[in-house]
Amino acid sequence: MLLLVFHLDRDRYAIDAAQVVSVLPLMQAKAIPQAPAAVAGVFDYRGELVPLIDLCRLALGRDARALRSTRVIVVHYPMDDGATRKLGLIAEQVLETVRMDPAAFEAAGVDHPQAPYLGEVASDARGLIQRVRVRSLLPESVQAILFQPTVADV
Repeated sequence: MLLLVFHLDRDRYAIDAAQVVSVLPLMQAKAIPQAPAAVAGVFDYRGELVPLIDLCRLALGRDARALRSTRVIVVHYPMDDGATRKLGLIAEQVLETVRMDPAAFEAAGVDHPQAPYLGEVASDARGLIQRVRVRSLLPESVQAILFQPTVADV
């Protein structure tokens, strides 16, 4: 499986590349007043408003740094009804893709109910890498805020 790798501080994380729509330079987003802390806002992606989540804010409690390698990863976010919506993820050090056998990933051994998006862990020559479960990034309450029905949905 092909994985897109990024960092949260010194640790490596990966998203299945099949879920990735595009990788964009860091951009300014339109803020959403009163939104949860990890919601950086919304941005226009080819005429579609896409919500933007700061992975550093979500996981580490700090804003992502504006590094040369900080990117917006646009992913297909699976909805409960089987549809997908686009979701932007701000991530630092988005520098590479790697191929790994899915069987190489094992349970992390730690269940953190506040971070259900943290998946299995594998090891390679550079150390550990943990998969991110895109579907589990947003609690239902945040999904309801970010993915309001559009005119086309009703």
